Amino acid sequence: MDDTDLTTGSTSSTSSTSSATTSAPPRRRTSGHAASRPDGTPPPRREAPRWPRWVPGLTVAWWLAGAVTALTAVLTGRHLPVGASTPDAAGTIVDSVPSDGLTAVLATLGLVGAAHAAWMTSRAGRPATRRVRAAAVTVSGLVVALGVVFADTSLLARMGYLPVVLVRAPFDPELAGAFDQYAAPAFLLQLGVLVALVLLAVTTVLFARRSSGACAVCGRLDAPADHHAPAPAGETSAAPSGIVAWGRPAAIVAATIPCLYALTRLIWVLGYPLGLDPEMYEQDAGRLVAPAVGLGLFAVVGAVLTLGLVQRWGEVFPRWIPGLAGRRVPVALAVVPASVVAVAILPAGLSMIKGLLEMSTPELLANWAAFGPGVLWPLWSVALGVATAAYATRRRGTCRLCGRSPSTITPRVAR
Repeated sequence: MDDTDLTTGSTSSTSSTSSATTSAPPRRRTSGHAASRPDGTPPPRREAPRWPRWVPGLTVAWWLAGAVTALTAVLTGRHLPVGASTPDAAGTIVDSVPSDGLTAVLATLGLVGAAHAAWMTSRAGRPATRRVRAAAVTVSGLVVALGVVFADTSLLARMGYLPVVLVRAPFDPELAGAFDQYAAPAFLLQLGVLVALVLLAVTTVLFARRSSGACAVCGRLDAPADHHAPAPAGETSAAPSGIVAWGRPAAIVAATIPCLYALTRLIWVLGYPLGLDPEMYEQDAGRLVAPAVGLGLFAVVGAVLTLGLVQRWGEVFPRWIPGLAGRRVPVALAVVPASVVAVAILPAGLSMIKGLLEMSTPELLANWAAFGPGVLWPLWSVALGVATAAYATRRRGTCRLCGRSPSTITPRVAR
């Protein structure tokens, strides 16, 4: 081989090396978790949320603490503020049941809830069959249904009265004493029970998602392979499906029911005893005005905000809000308050129905507006929950845990 060949070969080798170096993209340091994604989705850009890690443990601890508290009361011959011996719990479904027996029931329910939550937590990340997931959801549903009977209208009433109390308390000594009601043992017990129910529900959702291979945070699961083909001509896959499709009708129902309630209360404020015994109205007119105004306005504001779950201004702040105009509404800003209200409405509605059933026919006909709108409150609770879930599902962006987004998940073909 002559010098020319050596020079050419050297030049060719150098050129190849330079070309390979130029074409190869710079390697970025990635975590093992992000690099090991089998579906090829990009790693999350922000820090993954931590709540799926600590919520199950908190659920077990919360339920266990409640069980220990109730069991301690039973063993020491005392009872919790529930049942017939507690005047503050007069609105619950079980207000006529002996308090000692209900305390024992709460202890048992707490142990069952703690054991069930611990079982679901111990199986985190392990696949489960559909029957196992259905059984877990069923047990959680039964525990939640039993827990709801220990709450009444106190939570919703305190939420409705709070704006009025905050505004008028500095000028009204009687209302200033209303703050003591927020520290009443019966109210704190009901609040603790509802927190336990919410934690158990969230833990159940996490278990169902993880055991089915879905993301614990966003719930996304890749579409099956036979659905990866594009939609045929004339068919679309962009139409809302699942719970998102129920969002608008659910929001309309959830906004209509509180308006009916507000209408009766605001008519009372105007001086007309709609659906109330006239004699009782004249005696208590002064005492009814402030609560009627507070609850009526609270219901109207809630109805308007409910419509925001399906309106553009529920996703982007409108122009008339200074400093926030044009910015996206944080999902949690809408989902968290709506979820709290949806949870508080259900026991309040059951309590209203109980009061309605205990009235005689003449009393019912004379005071139908006092309890009548409450008959629809369980429906209000469900509708608001569905509308909130649809809003949260519709506004899901790129998940911070799995990195999936609407663009990385191929939708199912419409059939």
